[in-house]
Amino acid sequence: MSTLRVAGLRRPKAKRSFALPDLRSGKIAVPAIVVLGLVGIQLVQLLIGVFISQGAYELAQLKAYKHELGTTSEILKAEVDSLASQQNLANAAQGLGMVANSNPVFLSVSNEKVIGKPTAARANNSDKVARNLVPNSVLVSTTDLQAIKAAQAAAKASAKAAAAAKAKTSQVSAVKDVAKSQTSAGQVASSGEGLLASPTN
Repeated sequence: MSTLRVAGLRRPKAKRSFALPDLRSGKIAVPAIVVLGLVGIQLVQLLIGVFISQGAYELAQLKAYKHELGTTSEILKAEVDSLASQQNLANAAQGLGMVANSNPVFLSVSNEKVIGKPTAARANNSDKVARNLVPNSVLVSTTDLQAIKAAQAAAKASAKAAAAAKAKTSQVSAVKDVAKSQTSAGQVASSGEGLLASPTN
């Protein structure tokens, strides 16, 4: 059969309507839930990865800081041990002019006795005491004698200045006291009969 076309006659096109699929139907609901679940899991993994990487960076920084503090602590401990050593203390005492006594004397508190013969220490007797003739390579730092002597000189100068200021203020107050006593002596009252009245009455 042949099909005849008639001019002017057209078939009306049917309107296509796009309706959303019904999610209640089992064909679409299960895959959608699976896809949404996978996307949610990926987002959670991404957030967990970000937090773990931030924690790893903080942990690395804290480990480096701990290592630095441990190194600093070891250096300071070595300096303290060096400054507290007997050799450093003996050298510092000798540098400050102290003399080791080769004849020590001991006190017995329970017996209230002096054990030994007390004699004055002399600089020429210090050769009897063992000296530090061999330098110690373990001594990392030694006592700064110049700083100690400068601090002692500054303390003496400030004590002298304080004593001078105190003496000056006491002289000024003594002059003021004399002036007050002279003015109070001039305020003696007369009783009117030629007799001086007591200032305490």
